[in-house]
Amino acid sequence: MTAVISVADYQATFGQKTILKQVSFTLKGPAFTVILGENGAGKTTLMKAVLKAALAPHPGSAIQVQADRLAYVPQFRDLGDDYPLSIAAFVGLGLNRGFRPWTTAAEKKRLRWALAQVDLADKADLALAAASGGQKQRAYIAQALVQQPDLLILDEPTASLDAKHTAVLIARLRALQQETGMLVLFISHDTSWVSQYADNYLWLHDQQVTVGAAAALPQAAQSKHSEEVHHV
Repeated sequence: MTAVISVADYQATFGQKTILKQVSFTLKGPAFTVILGENGAGKTTLMKAVLKAALAPHPGSAIQVQADRLAYVPQFRDLGDDYPLSIAAFVGLGLNRGFRPWTTAAEKKRLRWALAQVDLADKADLALAAASGGQKQRAYIAQALVQQPDLLILDEPTASLDAKHTAVLIARLRALQQETGMLVLFISHDTSWVSQYADNYLWLHDQQVTVGAAAALPQAAQSKHSEEVHHV
């Protein structure tokens, strides 16, 4: 299924403060869309509203989502220092086997593939609790990828990664998006790589949303302290 997100006159408030006001836009896969905006602009608020609309659709709501398989990677996740699973077992939770305790040959292949996409193939047996912050973040992304989503939402997924792994991850996510035809929504503060890897942008500012081609990202939307992501 081609993923589609339709937003019509959506408004978000926090107490007496309006975060987003009468926002309307449509996003359709296949596409790699980067969501930009200052802290407090409403990026995470909007994405949580999209997730809610996808998981609990309502015909009359301002946000409508069409997607067979949705995967979401939050910005922060605290599993504790005594989390018992290995990286491979944790990623395998995304296989959705229901009550079946075993893993088929095809599922094992998908699991190995997902680990390889985020450079964790050689860390499969490492306890997730013993992994570094960057390794954990990549494991979270692998768990999303193993679900083979047609809509993938990532909230600041490179926040715990160094420049090398950031560059590799963005390039691979872009390649996967093009190969699978999925719709990727990637929340980011770093705009240095947007014109090279993204198709379009969603810029939240002044309670509004501007959508446009990544190659024409406005100067006002570009981060001032971005680390350059080199082509890999």
